[in-house]
Parts: sequence; structure tokens; C-alpha cells
Amino acid sequence: MMFRKFICVISCVLMLSSSASAEIIPIPWEQEVMNEVNESFYISEREYEDPSLHVTIEEGIYNNTSYLVARVKIADPTQIRAYVTENRNLNKYPKKYGTELAEYVNAVFAISGDIMNLDKSKAGSKAGKHITRHYETWLTNAKPNKKGEGILDILIIDSDGNMTIIPKCTEDDINNLDVSIVSTYSFGPGLVIDSKQVTDYSKYGMNYGARKRAQRICIGQTGPLEYIAVYSAGPDQKTSEGKKCKGLTISEFADLVYAQGDVINAYNLDGGTSTWMVFRNERLNVFGDRKKNAIADIIYFASAWVEDKDE
Repeated sequence: MMFRKFICVISCVLMLSSSASAEIIPIPWEQEVMNEVNESFYISEREYEDPSLHVTIEEGIYNNTSYLVARVKIADPTQIRAYVTENRNLNKYPKKYGTELAEYVNAVFAISGDIMNLDKSKAGSKAGKHITRHYETWLTNAKPNKKGEGILDILIIDSDGNMTIIPKCTEDDINNLDVSIVSTYSFGPGLVIDSKQVTDYSKYGMNYGARKRAQRICIGQTGPLEYIAVYSAGPDQKTSEGKKCKGLTISEFADLVYAQGDVINAYNLDGGTSTWMVFRNERLNVFGDRKKNAIADIIYFASAWVEDKDE
């Protein structure tokens, strides 16, 4: 594997030096489908590297539960992206499997997002949500309660590719944030905020299924243009040793995420059988259980390395 990686790195260097037209180009936010992925940049079934994007994925067992950790490094903030199916109302939009969504947009690596639903009358769009994708705001419903607090923790991804998590976020909190907001997510809760692990989830009660043992996934940031995604298996799945997984509560999942060592911010996303971790258009989070839900949105990473094939 190290030899193959060495060959890939040498190839990248040769392309950089020999092809004047090959370069890293920011991706327009209005571009829905990315350039086709160059298969030669896949180093293995768990690693991809081109001059603009590096993805590695590792597997482990924590608290009798299988987990996956993906680390991603990009060259430009436009490479961390969102895709949402055409009609976003829960009772109408065409949900698809995460692998289908990832393949459609030519994602190198993708994970499931939050519950995308703009119909305020539906439970999936309960009060507290603020939904923005690629600078377009579709829902502003993060109204404060009688105490002046918001209901949900909200994740903001800005134009520099940085992540901010605002606990119990309101519309005023978002409007007062001194960044250019690209996308927001309204599932949560925050697991790690400003390099500190969140340890008290009592304020959330059962709203997040905090005590339930289930499949879970999060997105986080570890440095400038460096990210992490952590997945933990549910009790219907098995470890690599063939043992039944225990599954993790929110608190235990936060322990696992924080234990990765360099997490600045990490945010819990939609879990259960709606959880997807997709690499090379393959679902990685199977672990012996093939039950899966169709979803409406993904967070994904795309290559910004553009080569002129005519050269």
C-alpha cells in the first residue's frame, strides 16, 4: 500500500510539472454536478489523493461498537459541498439512497445530512431550524422561546470553510455572526464546540434520541480546510469480529469523537438507518446489516483538480 501511495504521489508531482493546464480551480457554488472523478487517484478502497483533495478512512471498535473515521483535507473552501434533491418538502421530494446522490454529483466522499424539510407544518421542520445551502436560505425558523433561547444547536459553514456551532441558536445569533454563511445544518446536537467536548445532554431530553443506542454520524473540523467524519454502528450491526455491536448513546458518541484528539468542532447529523458514509460510490457503514433509508441531502467533498485532457 505504501508503494502504491508513493507511485500516486510521484504521478501527482509529474502532472503538476508537465501539464501547464492542470490546476486547482474553485468550484462555482451554482454547479450541481462535479467533474467526473479520476479513478487513478484512488490509492485503495479507503484512500483517495489528488493535488486538491486527500481522504483517508480508518476502522475501529469502541465500547463493543464498530466505527469509521474519515479524515479529509481540501485545497479550497468550495470543495466542501451540499446536495439536496429537487423538491424539499418531506411529503413530496424524491428521496434516494446516499450512494445514488453521491454518484449523481460525482462526490469523492459523502455522508448523510440532516432531515431536509421546508414544510413548517411537518414534524421534521419543527421550530428551531435555519436552513441555508450554498448561500441560498430556504427556511428561517430559529425563533427564541420564552427564555430567549433557541431550540436547536445549529452548524454554520462559512466561505473560508470554517465550522461554527451555536448552541440553542436563534435567528439573531445567526444574523450577528460576522462570517459569510455558505450552509447551515439544524439537526445536532454539537458534540465538540471550540475544542471542548460537550458532556451535558440533559437539556435535550429525548429530542435527539440522546439515550438511544443507534447508528450515528457527525461532521467536524480539525484545522484549516481539514475535516473529520465519524460513524458509529448500531445494535443491529456487527463488529469485524462477528460480535453484535452495542451501539452508542449521544454522550458515548461524543466521547468517541473527542478521543480522535484534534477536533475543533463536531456536529451530530441524522442517524439510524438514514446514516450513510459513501466512498467510491460504495456504502461503507454496512457492518452486516443492509437495512437503509432513502435520504434527501448529503454533505460531500469534491475534487477541484482540473486537467485539460486535450493537452
